[in-house]
Amino acid sequence: MIDPSQIFLEVIGAKFIDPKWSGKPHQAFKNLPNSSKGDAGEEFIKRYVSALGFTVEKTERLGDWDLKIENKKFEVKLASEDISGSLQFNHIRYDSKYDYLLCLGVTPDNLVFGIWKKGEVAEGVAGSLVSMGKNQNSSFKLTKKVSSLENINKLKDKLLTILPLPATL
Repeated sequence: MIDPSQIFLEVIGAKFIDPKWSGKPHQAFKNLPNSSKGDAGEEFIKRYVSALGFTVEKTERLGDWDLKIENKKFEVKLASEDISGSLQFNHIRYDSKYDYLLCLGVTPDNLVFGIWKKGEVAEGVAGSLVSMGKNQNSSFKLTKKVSSLENINKLKDKLLTILPLPATL
């Protein structure tokens, strides 16, 4: 007898996680619901940057920015590596009031990032932004190759070049 549940589970198993993530350190991230991934990225950046000695505040949910680091407003976007080795950072907005865009990329076994001033995002320095929907001009996505971003271990050095020196350092 044909078991439809078994066929369904096989399909889910094949589609749920790309084989390149299987058995890798960040596989658990890939298994999170999409709605939780962004929150996890923001909380990670908050804790990591705080551990690095910077003052960090979290904003109210659904504000124009996610974290305030040394009194500068950061919009944090998170993406996981796709099959082609790219990251798609979604829902970037020109009209939000932030100072910097911080993109955190998750690969099967690494974390990478990029930071750009809001003006640099608007000028295309971060890369080309593509509309998230047909005839829509309010929300954009930024696609980056993993190799074009920096290893997370360089985040402290990058922050020290753009922010005032924290009192704790």
